[in-house]
Amino acid sequence: MANKPDNASFLRKALRANAIFSGISGATFLIASGLVAVMLDAYDHIGRIHLVGASLVAFSGFLFYLASRDSIAEPVVIAVIAADALWVGGSWLAITAGMTSGGGTWAVAIVADIVTLFAILQWLGLRKANAEASAVT
Repeated sequence: MANKPDNASFLRKALRANAIFSGISGATFLIASGLVAVMLDAYDHIGRIHLVGASLVAFSGFLFYLASRDSIAEPVVIAVIAADALWVGGSWLAITAGMTSGGGTWAVAIVADIVTLFAILQWLGLRKANAEASAVT
């Protein structure tokens, strides 16, 4: 029996890469919250840093789960892309509102750029999977 082609291979890789980055980021927020607070000049917000870290770890787990599914529903991928877009929008809002300073501003901007890249890769992966699926049928 021949294996059927995986039309979502690129999408799965993009989701897994996002999951790895989100998991590492979340673990960093949880384990090194003091350092994160120093970088973001957010000494009074350790609880929020922990909440963001736990949320990122949960998001990472969800992305790994999603990438492992036989079928990946388009609306779910669009929701993941929207979540990434919200992260980027919130990051740029924090920067422009002056909620970060110095190295924290750079860190937030770099993470926002990486998340933007994941959103783009996931969108391209979704389009590629849909195009390949249409060509097969």
